[in-house]
Amino acid sequence: MNGEHPGDGTGGEGGRGWVERTRRDLEDGADAIIVCFGDSITAGYAVRRGFPSFWQELLRQRFPDSKIEMINSGLSGDTSLDGLARLDWAVLSYEPDLVTINFGINDCVLGLGLEEFEINLVEMVRRIRAGPNSEILLLSSQPLETPPYDRMVLDYYQAVERVAEEMDAGFVDVYAAWMRRVQAGASLSSFILPGLDHPNEAGYRIIAEELMRLF
Repeated sequence: MNGEHPGDGTGGEGGRGWVERTRRDLEDGADAIIVCFGDSITAGYAVRRGFPSFWQELLRQRFPDSKIEMINSGLSGDTSLDGLARLDWAVLSYEPDLVTINFGINDCVLGLGLEEFEINLVEMVRRIRAGPNSEILLLSSQPLETPPYDRMVLDYYQAVERVAEEMDAGFVDVYAAWMRRVQAGASLSSFILPGLDHPNEAGYRIIAEELMRLF
């Protein structure tokens, strides 16, 4: 990691420094293993394709000479505490080049406190670095259609950004990426499964496109 500050939502040089090793490997035609770790937002709840699928497709288009293995280790209903409990087999066992970490909504809804949430994220980053030393991107999640929950979950998204800064990891501001589309005239509901507060495939494409800004 190069120590650049993630204050613009994606890190220095538009965030590209956070994935420098992986990007250079792909540019050189080398293979790469990416693990997407998180809850139902990563798993792709009730859709055919989630963001890991769209992201892999975009990466293969950008780097046709490389074999890119994209492992979806998202599990619906998981909190950061659940994720920490399965980190060894769901992430470390693959010895990935790059890991995305995306928790927060379930922690918020189920009442896991912000301090414990941050401690769990820090421990994930520490254990990944102590093991395969993968490059790491911490992701926020999307806006929620239910205003009280949307306000609550923003505290958890801000905690994700704090951990990224504290641990010198990348931060990808999915919330801001969605809100840019909304401010440009798109309706939030056009990106969300009706009544479920989860992304539809159009919403997942936004996340994949935001990740591609790093490459």
